[in-house]
Amino acid sequence: MPIDPALYSADLRAEVQQYLRRASAYQPKRAVPSARDMGMVYAAQVGYETRLVANSNDPSAPALAQSYVTRLRPCYEWEGFHDCPEREARFADEYQADNPNGPFSIYLSLLTAHRWLCAAEAYDYEGKLDDAQRSRHLYEQRLPVARQSRVLLIRTAAEQLAVRGRCAIPRSNRRIFIGRPRSHGHL
Repeated sequence: MPIDPALYSADLRAEVQQYLRRASAYQPKRAVPSARDMGMVYAAQVGYETRLVANSNDPSAPALAQSYVTRLRPCYEWEGFHDCPEREARFADEYQADNPNGPFSIYLSLLTAHRWLCAAEAYDYEGKLDDAQRSRHLYEQRLPVARQSRVLLIRTAAEQLAVRGRCAIPRSNRRIFIGRPRSHGHL
């Protein structure tokens, strides 16, 4: 999804441009699969790696992002159910606990908040209201951390997530892209 940095204030524009530079400079080391049906999986993996790398200026970020994604094994499509966003949230929470000062720590607060919110909405859809409430509570615990980030881009995205209060970004309001591919809320 194209991002127009001109739409933002000067401070935020600088961070968006830096994010975009890191994202476009990222060269994945992951082998391109030969099987056509694995293309979506590959795209999901590389997209996830790119978002991690773009949120860090640490020189070790590319290798760590590939390791993170390999261990996570993200779903290439959530299909509206809780299992994929909840698994991503749990993985990110565990990774953050093990690497509190790692190169992705600032971004992971936003990522986990978003994924727990997505899991809550999926549990609502599945009619599992206790699990939805638990997931929403975890979202509410993680969001304030992202809203207090020292990084303006993360704070801004967290504020937008708080105002939106939904997993997916309405098509008419897609300006900041810091997360999942189109079908998963763009955070």
